[in-house]
Amino acid sequence: MTKFFYKAKSGPTKIVDGFIEEQTKSGAIREIVAMGLTPLDVVPAAQRPIPARAQSKSAHAVLKNFHFPFSASRSVSARDIVFFTRQLSDLVEASVPLLRVIQIASRQTRQPYFKSIIEQMHLFVQNGGSLSGAMAQYPAVFPAHYVNMVKTGEVGGQLDKVLRRLADHLEKEYETRGKIRSSLAYPAFVLGVGILTVFVLLTFVIPRLSVMFEDLDQALPLPTLVLMHLSGFFARYWWLLIGIFVIIKIYWDQWTCSVQGRLWLDGSLLKIPFWGEFIRDAEIGRFARTLGTLLESGVPLTTALNAIHPTIDNLIMRDGIKKVSKAVTEGQALKSALGQCPFFPEMVIDMVDVGEESGRLEKGLYKIAETLERQTDQTVKVLMSLLGPAVLMVIVSLVGFAVIAMLLPIFRMNLLIQ
Repeated sequence: MTKFFYKAKSGPTKIVDGFIEEQTKSGAIREIVAMGLTPLDVVPAAQRPIPARAQSKSAHAVLKNFHFPFSASRSVSARDIVFFTRQLSDLVEASVPLLRVIQIASRQTRQPYFKSIIEQMHLFVQNGGSLSGAMAQYPAVFPAHYVNMVKTGEVGGQLDKVLRRLADHLEKEYETRGKIRSSLAYPAFVLGVGILTVFVLLTFVIPRLSVMFEDLDQALPLPTLVLMHLSGFFARYWWLLIGIFVIIKIYWDQWTCSVQGRLWLDGSLLKIPFWGEFIRDAEIGRFARTLGTLLESGVPLTTALNAIHPTIDNLIMRDGIKKVSKAVTEGQALKSALGQCPFFPEMVIDMVDVGEESGRLEKGLYKIAETLERQTDQTVKVLMSLLGPAVLMVIVSLVGFAVIAMLLPIFRMNLLIQ
């Protein structure tokens, strides 16, 4: 038998430690779990850490006094969050002590900024804080619904199950976003190459070819005249056009980052036929899946709704869901609150009504998410099957017009010679 020293959580905030005798470390962990504790660290008694003066600080003081090292990137990608959450889920489910879990996740993270965050989370938990409390210090990385789910898992003693649901949810959302990005890659590439081709033709190629027509005594065809004047303007003022484009892009980005500009843009996108329905279905599907995951993890409905609305990308829809959250907080049923919001179709409201009456609201929300996600996938397939050829036709038409405009004078000269 080997004597092990353990440090474990008893409830959401209380930290206990002690000694236990077992043949193996995994056996000691199982015994600690059987005692109703969440193991943070388990080591042989001979390797028991000696408390240092620095560790006497509170967990909040540790984070407050920490300065991040220089990093080229001060943001964390969705892919890093998904990978980190799946790591936590797998390791916690395997009964690995929480401090060891965070330590392994830190070692596996390559992004410097995120790595430093995980290291400070390790210190926070080591000094008596909870995992959800450590995550709550970084709202830009871990949103409110993420923290609430982890906190519910800690309080209910089901952290492994909650992390598994959270990892599944994030992977599904990341997969959906990846499909949309990959579908847009080909049309975007064709459009970029096409714009560059037309710009080079008008700025550098056509002005040199148009010299041959200057000595002709005959009138040039209208398409040729239009193309020559347009290419002459591009050849003389291409630098000005690029400068104007850059200035417009800067002001556009600044305006769309403001609340007023973002509201106008998001409202305009929702009014576009076909595209507006696609945005609505995607946002409602994400809302339903996230709400279902939170409810299944034991988060109260009002808390879940308050945590979800900041995750909605479209500001117009975010304001609508915020009103739904306020109505539910004031005592209305979720079905009634959704019925007052113009973005939710009848199908969604009816399924929520059935879920509330049956007491299985989360199942109804999952069904809504699956239905809308299928519609979104079909819309993306149709949109991409049309968008690619449409962009290609526009580019081919522009290049074809330039070629025909340059050949028309030559054809006319051949006719005159004959």
